Amino acid sequence: NSTNATACDNAVQENRNGFRLPTSNEWWLAAIYIDGTSWTPNNYASGASANTDNAAATQAVAWYRANAGGSTKNVGLKRANGLGLYDMSGNVWEWCYDWHPSYSGSFRVSRGGSWGDTAGYLQVGYVFSITPSNVNLYLGFRPVRTHF
Repeated sequence: NSTNATACDNAVQENRNGFRLPTSNEWWLAAIYIDGTSWTPNNYASGASANTDNAAATQAVAWYRANAGGSTKNVGLKRANGLGLYDMSGNVWEWCYDWHPSYSGSFRVSRGGSWGDTAGYLQVGYVFSITPSNVNLYLGFRPVRTHF
């Protein structure tokens, strides 16, 4: 239950076996990856060839208000980043269950934007905070790997 703070805490414990949600730093590293020696700048959408001021570059990799038609989209319809990951910074806010460094209590890290936001929220360096109880339609999980 993504609105349960205790469940969120348990989802990212490093000593657990099996699958877990990516931490904020893991999300960011996956989103900026290009080829192991080059990394996407923080003001780009993941996998984009230019910053979010460039509509063509941003729309090639992400869904957001300008091209989403007011709804989420299936994964794999845009260009993937260097790891073969789609929609790391668009379509839905990426929900990363580590604590936000600027807040105490139950505030968690969220990254990216959504189909209802402008391109500026799609920057891989954009971080904001939210509590599990404030989950809404824009929020979800979207890390997807298509090949190994």
